[in-house]
Amino acid sequence: MRGKYMNLSGAEEITSCRLILRPDEKCSGLETFIWTILLKECRKIIGHFKAQYEPEINKITLQFALDEVWQNKKYMQEALKTLTDYLFEKTDINRVEAHCNGKNKKAVAVMLKCGYQLEGQLRQAQSFGSDGEKTDIIWFALLKTDYLRKKAMADLTVDGLVITNYRESGGLPLRNIMRLPEKEAFLLAERLSAATTSRNDRYGDYFERYYQKRAATEKWLYNRFLEGGGRPKTMHPIYFVLGEHSGFQSFFGNQDKISIPLSHIDDMEVSFTPRDSMHLRSMGMTEGTVWNKKQFFRMINDSEKSVGEFIFDLPGLFHNPGSYIEVQLWNDAYLADYL
Repeated sequence: MRGKYMNLSGAEEITSCRLILRPDEKCSGLETFIWTILLKECRKIIGHFKAQYEPEINKITLQFALDEVWQNKKYMQEALKTLTDYLFEKTDINRVEAHCNGKNKKAVAVMLKCGYQLEGQLRQAQSFGSDGEKTDIIWFALLKTDYLRKKAMADLTVDGLVITNYRESGGLPLRNIMRLPEKEAFLLAERLSAATTSRNDRYGDYFERYYQKRAATEKWLYNRFLEGGGRPKTMHPIYFVLGEHSGFQSFFGNQDKISIPLSHIDDMEVSFTPRDSMHLRSMGMTEGTVWNKKQFFRMINDSEKSVGEFIFDLPGLFHNPGSYIEVQLWNDAYLADYL
């Protein structure tokens, strides 16, 4: 496989606990590469990967198959994880994607268990079987930034979680513009718009619409938080993300951030949503999507995933793969040491 970003010509074998992935140069071309999957103990071929490389986009599209007799032994899960690690650790590839028949539940499970994010479902998009039954196509992908972020989260524990506040250039940390009288809020928005280095100027011409949507969102958040047993000390929370997400520093164009240990905050004075709360409400996902800390920690425990896996995967379940969990802090007493 040769291109602008990567070259796997003469690549070595990739090994895992039970398997060997052997590059097949004879069946490979300039932008196509084949790995055969062998059992390490006996060198028997049990399956293969085919990778189609697109250098202009710097992505790989994978196809994979495992002989039926070797299925249900977690061989494909092991093989896909091994190949994924290799592609993101040893090459400069930016995106790895794969799709499968909607009826292939085993393939869906393998992709999810290997950390790939569900990006879409194309309904009745292909014919399947001799009778030409119309079936869905399920599409998965993983970006290098996803892979590295998930790797960095591998050792997270509940006790070690922090919430992080990022801010736009020109603004003060740990503030909520909705706490100002409307006239003052619009005057501040003009100043922030002039100073912002953000890729999305929400304080410019869009601010009137933003202000209306944010006001409605905070009313919804407040009411749902109360219904779940929350004890807010303000009508307008301060916003954070769970853990850290370097994308915000890139988005806002500065390195400013403030992190607060989540363990310092009362269970009923902080809430969580699985993605940006304003977008969540705009999409109509308003039921069962605002959780206090006790409810959120119970969800982590019930998921049987590691803390890092749960945090990384949750936004994808709400149509925002690779994104962040938003946190709303409802008591300013926790901010005193950071202002």
